Amino acid sequence: MPKLLEDILFPVYVALGPVLWGFLAIGLFMGRQRMNRLRRPGEALPNPAPHVTILIPAKDEQSMIGQCLESILKLDYPSFDVIAIDDRSTDRTGAIMDDIATRTPRISVLHIAPGSLPAGWFGKCHALNAGAESARGDWLLFVDADVTLQPDALRVTLALAEEREYDALSILTRLTCDKPWERLILPLAAAAWSMLHTVSLTNSDTRKHIAVANGQFMLIRRSTYESVGGHEAVKSEIVEDVELFRLIKSREFRTRLLMGRDFGATRMYDDLGRMFHGWARIFSGTARRSTWRIIVGMLVIVLGSFSAYPALAWGAWRLNHHGASSHTWGWLANAAVHFMLMTTVVALIYRFSGNARRWALAFPLAGAMLLAIFGFSLVKCFTGRSLWRGTTYESNSKPQWTMK
Repeated sequence: MPKLLEDILFPVYVALGPVLWGFLAIGLFMGRQRMNRLRRPGEALPNPAPHVTILIPAKDEQSMIGQCLESILKLDYPSFDVIAIDDRSTDRTGAIMDDIATRTPRISVLHIAPGSLPAGWFGKCHALNAGAESARGDWLLFVDADVTLQPDALRVTLALAEEREYDALSILTRLTCDKPWERLILPLAAAAWSMLHTVSLTNSDTRKHIAVANGQFMLIRRSTYESVGGHEAVKSEIVEDVELFRLIKSREFRTRLLMGRDFGATRMYDDLGRMFHGWARIFSGTARRSTWRIIVGMLVIVLGSFSAYPALAWGAWRLNHHGASSHTWGWLANAAVHFMLMTTVVALIYRFSGNARRWALAFPLAGAMLLAIFGFSLVKCFTGRSLWRGTTYESNSKPQWTMK
């Protein structure tokens, strides 16, 4: 390599490699500090405790809906009812709901027939809007059908929301990963989404333009929900949870997104195809079809991560062919720092998600798969088309290159 070219590449590599991962490590810990607010046993509930209606939409979730409802019934919160919404299911989801509902007066079941989705509505938004019309709680808790909750999840989150006067609170649950590819990819994809969208700033009351949520668990004051128009206001949004929180925060209400791995668990995807479609939908939808964040994510993987390996190889080649020198040790030392920082941060990401840290050693494979998901996300940004739960949705907005 010509000396001039090496003199240019070296500082560029240092900035894009070890320095970048140093900032990512700082950002990771600062973000966790903002979001790590849930504590056991939690704040005291108001007396009397406000009534909560829990809404659970499910489409073809026969493998998970039973576990979800059984965990809900074990909640130690004193006053709640459940509306389970069978959203056009073609499997036994509705029958399982009905069977469990016969055992307790807490649960009522709403069936939405296949083929009845109104024009202009996305399925989940329509289901939740239909359920909310029958809700009688002072608070509404939206829970996905693939979620299981700990008995104190509602009590601790609602007590905190009441004590701090929050209007909407969402938590990031633990990712249940049963297959190797789930353990490899899901935690990394979730962390990439969190970092690219600076999700911890949802908790800054002054950053009105930054808010995201996790639809797996969203607790919202009913008065707030109705004030912003509920799910009807986001009826054609592919990431309705994020857009609903953005709308709530823009209206001067207080939103919070907190770490909740000890309070709930989610089995997001049970096959690789659904995972690719799901995360591409999340990345493109959260970005509102703006491509720049996704492109930044791709560059971080290619230039900021994979560059550690050629840098280390180049340093070893120099040492073998030219002997020890300041340039040689500069490459080797920075590549070593880069690799250690990167591996440590990725290991912490796996640990924070409830998975083993050793999966960080497979980062080259996980990074390549995340790169493919980013590529698929770009396709969705350009086409505006998403396949989800057997229904194809199309966005009327145009893809954007600008930073918004």
